[in-house]
Amino acid sequence: QLRFAARLKSLDKDHPLAHRTAQIPEPTIHRSIKRKYQQQHSQFRTRLRRTNQLLPACERPTLLAPRLDQRIPLQTAPKEESAAEFNSWLRQVPPSTLMVYSDGSLSAEGIAGYGYTVHQQNSPITTGSGCIGPAEVFDAEAIGALEGLRAVLKLAQAPAQRIIVCLDNLAAATCLHGTASDSSQAVFLEFQALAATHGATHVRWIPGHTSIPGNEQADALAKMGCTLPEPPDVIPTLAYLRRIARQRPKAAFELWWQDAAPERYKKLKLTATTKCPPELRLPRHALHHLLAARTQHGDFADYHERFNHPDARLTCSCGRRKSPTHIFYCRKIPPQHRLRLVPSPESAISRALGCDFTRYIELGASSSFFGKICRRH
Repeated sequence: QLRFAARLKSLDKDHPLAHRTAQIPEPTIHRSIKRKYQQQHSQFRTRLRRTNQLLPACERPTLLAPRLDQRIPLQTAPKEESAAEFNSWLRQVPPSTLMVYSDGSLSAEGIAGYGYTVHQQNSPITTGSGCIGPAEVFDAEAIGALEGLRAVLKLAQAPAQRIIVCLDNLAAATCLHGTASDSSQAVFLEFQALAATHGATHVRWIPGHTSIPGNEQADALAKMGCTLPEPPDVIPTLAYLRRIARQRPKAAFELWWQDAAPERYKKLKLTATTKCPPELRLPRHALHHLLAARTQHGDFADYHERFNHPDARLTCSCGRRKSPTHIFYCRKIPPQHRLRLVPSPESAISRALGCDFTRYIELGASSSFFGKICRRH
């Protein structure tokens, strides 16, 4: 439902579902007319409306035609080669060129900030930073580029000079001179309009954290922007809502697993995931033995006695009773294949049956334990 709510937020304002989820304005009450004679508009909360209200409102994007860009791709080489190429190119830039370095950052609390610095002849002219509230780094990168372009256009020499906007986010740089993203779409469209009005504004991608002075300065300003107060009446971005739609079910599932996990699973310190667990990549026969050892439901003496299986074989070929942990103590396993039970047998076995389950699988396969030593029949 949360993912569908995020999809509803991304629809164009003229989409039929957007009309069905729009809030009906409160009716105007005329004091000269009795209320019982005035039509009351009741807004029935359908399932579609309830789903849409799971996430807060955001700015709706407009359905745009794809903007074809025939220019050279922004990234044509690996990160290290791109950094060396940019530094070599920067030394050949005419002195009158205005360089705008922008960056975005996200704090541990989920607050996004941006920063920019304007350079000319490798010297900073003006800088700026700010906080944009609940958003993603992608949105902060776009706003940082826009604010940097606004700042450089206010300079007296800007109309006659070439402007190059440099940022280290490839997705944001692509949307700045290509098709605007549905998240922060108004920011991208405004940047494109200002760049078209100026006529000599270009966007260039640069690799981040490669000791490029302008980029490092913009990165520091963006981190400082995360600590600034949020602007009033801020609304979340669409990219932020999409992340929330992905994280909330995962967090709810993990919270449920903490209470609903079986006690033997808690001892093994097994965590739950909404994705495909790595155990499912195992062959079926290996997965069978692993799950049997974890759940203690399998070819074990206690299990057969509990369900009264008279024809079951209760002992291993070594003479000991079958148990989920017998593979770690069986005398018939060659010493070179045995698992070292350090720092303690309990912790080593829990680790082998839990997160480090590949050691359990390798132990059973290398010693042929289930095929020759401890057979079912």
